[in-house]
Amino acid sequence: MRLKRRILIFCLLMTGITAVAQLAPPDPHYTFFSGASAVQDRNFYLFTLMEKMPAVRRIITTDSFLVRIGQQFSRRLAGPSVPAGNEAYALVQPFQFSNEEVIAVGVRLNELLNANQREMAPMIHAMRNSGMYQLYIHESDTGMLTLAWQDAARGINYILDAYTKNKGFRYPNIDSAAYWVKSPEYFASVNGLLDKLQGDDIHSNLFFEPSLDLSLALLILNHHDEAGRYEPLSNLNKEAYQKIKRTDWNKYPYSVILILGAGPGNKDHISDAGKNRCKSGVADYKKGQAPFIIVSGGHVHPFLTPYAEGIEMKKYLVDSLGMPADAVIVEPYARHTTTNIRNAIRIVYRSGMPMDKRMLCVSDNMHLTYISTKLFDLRCRQDLGYLPMKKTLNVSETSISFLPELSSLQADSRDPLDP
Repeated sequence: MRLKRRILIFCLLMTGITAVAQLAPPDPHYTFFSGASAVQDRNFYLFTLMEKMPAVRRIITTDSFLVRIGQQFSRRLAGPSVPAGNEAYALVQPFQFSNEEVIAVGVRLNELLNANQREMAPMIHAMRNSGMYQLYIHESDTGMLTLAWQDAARGINYILDAYTKNKGFRYPNIDSAAYWVKSPEYFASVNGLLDKLQGDDIHSNLFFEPSLDLSLALLILNHHDEAGRYEPLSNLNKEAYQKIKRTDWNKYPYSVILILGAGPGNKDHISDAGKNRCKSGVADYKKGQAPFIIVSGGHVHPFLTPYAEGIEMKKYLVDSLGMPADAVIVEPYARHTTTNIRNAIRIVYRSGMPMDKRMLCVSDNMHLTYISTKLFDLRCRQDLGYLPMKKTLNVSETSISFLPELSSLQADSRDPLDP
């Protein structure tokens, strides 16, 4: 009955009985909180805020309803039963959030926000400033918190499901589990994760932490910690970011030249297509089209490759094509053209480049033709929920230009390898 009452309250909240939103643009100089790992921070920033903001943590850990939810999950962690059939999924299923729990927790978080505005307002302010909830910027404070919580719960459920069933991946040939998930060995490994997590002090857990810790452990088990391997990007690209501060943007028609990655599909460090795209990008750089190049591409092909396309393209640009290292910026996460563009726009914004200036995008002609079609627009809306760029123009056979969209800052809970 308690859950049904909370579902009714949730429906009322979502039809308008919410706090008035305090609209504010994201802050390009926002300092992110750091949690247990960069993988957590990029995938579950709401949880990092709840853990690291003392006033918010105190409210959550002393609320009787959320404490009761947390105790249920902690008890499952303290004594998981061995399921019949030795299915790894059966081990983790008790740690997924049910639809009823998602709704009930969302309602309670909103009640706590309304009752503790002074203590919880800094968390909402941080969410808005971070840009990670940019698609929800026009929502009320309670609306944003509800959607952010739903994203986080959905992200945990996705990881627990995908890496014990080996199904549901956006890019199956890249993201899949590293092992046969139905094998006795994998079952034993997942069971071992649960045994290890039991060593934590379950009585001090926030309500979401047993499920969060298990989902992060599953990613590590499957060698899919890509989301945190190169953080912070401001360190990876330190020289270029310093140079950005001294750049006179009026001297250039474009803010940056984005070179799209192309995986080799074998054990080579870089593909011939990637090399050709780099040559085209350097030619545009030497013409004075932009003061910087972004090379974009993560660990894509072959499966579990140790090489990130962006890292290898920078090496080629600097070592073989003579580019100055402080003019090349690495984006080492993207696994598809949609996120090549999205992630590059994030770098433009976070590094202080002008967002009202066009970006030049370099690739081969067939690739660029695809980007200019409605089919690519559809893929962006399907995968990302929005278009990361606008006003695309053809420039040459090897380049197009576009203006960046601020929606690109939104974190994607459905893609734990590159949220």
